[in-house]
Amino acid sequence: MSLASPRWASRSRSVFIAACAAVALLGLAACKTSDDAAAAATQMTATAQALADYYAAVGKIVSNTEAIYRLNDQLEGKEYSPRSKAAIEGTKAELASRVKLAQDLAGLAGSFAGLAGSAAPADVAASAQSLDAEVHTLSSTTESSAEQQGLHDALTLLVKAIQERKEREAAKDMMDVAKNFSALFQKEKPIWISREQVYATLSANLAKDLVDAGDTDNAAMLKVALDPFGLTMGALAEDTKTKLKSVAKAQVDVRRDAAEADFASATEAMQTALDEMAKRIEAVAQEKPMAYRKPPLTIANVKTWAAHVMAY
Repeated sequence: MSLASPRWASRSRSVFIAACAAVALLGLAACKTSDDAAAAATQMTATAQALADYYAAVGKIVSNTEAIYRLNDQLEGKEYSPRSKAAIEGTKAELASRVKLAQDLAGLAGSFAGLAGSAAPADVAASAQSLDAEVHTLSSTTESSAEQQGLHDALTLLVKAIQERKEREAAKDMMDVAKNFSALFQKEKPIWISREQVYATLSANLAKDLVDAGDTDNAAMLKVALDPFGLTMGALAEDTKTKLKSVAKAQVDVRRDAAEADFASATEAMQTALDEMAKRIEAVAQEKPMAYRKPPLTIANVKTWAAHVMAY
């Protein structure tokens, strides 16, 4: 059969069209993978920012604890001991390091999103190295030493993969970074929960002592019954004042328990978000389709709680 025959020409066109279609599909797949990687990195940025907010809020709780210690020292003669001061300062430093750590994670994720586009690999490697340097500042918390080492190892491999322009390996290493962040948070959760419980207990006890001493205006609790009827507060009988002290102390207990529950809920919401991001980045690393294009829903809970804590 002649190469110039219509039949050969028709077959050639079919092969050519099939080849073009294959190239187009491969191109679309590559674009899809790149889009998914960029989406996952952007979601990780938002999650890391929520993590920074979480640590900052816990830091505020620790600062408030310090204020309670000082009040107890001045008002009730309960010494704010050098040992307690050292513990508070140490915890504040640990949390400041973690705020910076989370911020560096957000920076790395942002750079990684750019790597899926057109960012220079050197920028991403620099972000990973900055994050790794911050990991070394966590060493005073020995309870999470293994998780810190795992995070360091993952970041070392990530930098190497990026420098060698091995994007698939880099994606897998980024998956390990996300998993180790989740593991680090999981291991350290009891530490932050205990810090919040110390504050809740100290502040509640001081509030009750002030109620017993008659230093609080408990009459305000009666407004809920008087205001709807346009009634104003008069001079309270001594018996009413005594009963209101019990009501006030009960309110302290209720709000202390609610604050502890809110903290526990925010902590679990943060853990859920970190776990979810680790799964999403794993899917991208394995070249599976991204099921979600928005950050984990639970980070909204974390940010709301953190904003509330920072407000007082």
